[in-house]
Amino acid sequence: MSSTNKTKKLNLNSWIGSDKPERIDFNTDNEIIERAITEHTEDTVVHIEQSERDKWNNYMFTGMYYGDGTTSRVIKTNCPFEARIGFVFANNRTITVARFSDSKKNNYFGFFGFFANSLGVKLNDDRKSFTVNQSVTAMTANEYSNLNESSVAYHYVMFR
Repeated sequence: MSSTNKTKKLNLNSWIGSDKPERIDFNTDNEIIERAITEHTEDTVVHIEQSERDKWNNYMFTGMYYGDGTTSRVIKTNCPFEARIGFVFANNRTITVARFSDSKKNNYFGFFGFFANSLGVKLNDDRKSFTVNQSVTAMTANEYSNLNESSVAYHYVMFR
C-alpha cells in the first residue's frame, strides 16, 4: 500500500504510523527522483556545458611586445579566442604627451574593436592580431600615433 500522504512537489510517499510501506513504493519514489534530477541536469537553459563555462571564465587575454620603430606593424598574439575589443598602451608612458611649443600630441594608447578603432591601431580580420602605427607625420591635425616606438614596451588586453 502506498502512503496516506504525498509530498507537494514530487508526489513522493510520506507515510504515517499506520501505513505499511512496500518495496514498490520505494522503487516508484526512486524513479520519480531519478526522472526529476535527470530532467533538471539535462536542461541546457538552466545548465551550461563546460566549454561554455571555460569561455566565460577566459574572457580576456593579455600580452606585450616591444616597439621596433616601423611605421606599420602587425602584432600577432596567441589569443585563444576571436577578440571583440581591446586596447594597447605603452609601459611607463602617459596616454598622451602634448608639446605646447609646437602643438604636437603623441598618443601612447589605442583602442581597437570589431566595429571601431582609435587612431593608430586596428583589429585585424582574424580578430587575434592587430596592426599598430608609428607616425612619422601627423595622422590628423597635430596628432601622432606612437604605438610602435623603437625599444618601448607595450601591453595589450583583448576581450571576447
